[in-house]
Amino acid sequence: MKKSQFILVNQLKEKLQEFPIIVSCLETKDPSFLEKIFSWLKSIEDIFSTNNISEVSEIAGLRSKILAAKFSDVRGSNIKKNQTKIAASILYDAQNIVLNILMPYEEKINECKEITQQLLALTAQTGIQKYDKTISFEDYMNIVWHYILSDNNLKVGAIKLKSMLSEMDIIMLIADVIDPEEFS
Repeated sequence: MKKSQFILVNQLKEKLQEFPIIVSCLETKDPSFLEKIFSWLKSIEDIFSTNNISEVSEIAGLRSKILAAKFSDVRGSNIKKNQTKIAASILYDAQNIVLNILMPYEEKINECKEITQQLLALTAQTGIQKYDKTISFEDYMNIVWHYILSDNNLKVGAIKLKSMLSEMDIIMLIADVIDPEEFS
């Protein structure tokens, strides 16, 4: 089964939104900084691993640099201070790896979002697919998608979407951009 690019983009964007908080923890010498950067790195590893993104090893490598300071043989060294220095030095690289993974997926989702908005606007103009509140929102998204697939005027756009995203992603995209008021 194809992994959802829509979910991946949302997860990575959410993780990047958390990043300024981590940097602020470093700035204010918050004692939880190491815990937060470790947790952030691990969550990125989990997302990359789930989506078979090979840069998971780069993130794990950065995390290992922080861990390595824990096993220093230098007498009298402050382990936590050394870990903090190393963590601070890898912050930019860590977010840059995530950003470089995110950007092509985000561009693709944005392109698909534009196509979806155009298809929905054309669908709404027909007045055929009225939003019925007695039907679940998910079922209504499927009805709208199948209408787009079956309409000869919209089929080209639907095929383009299908070539770029899984059907599950397309349904989520429709749910994200549809304005039920336009269909009432």
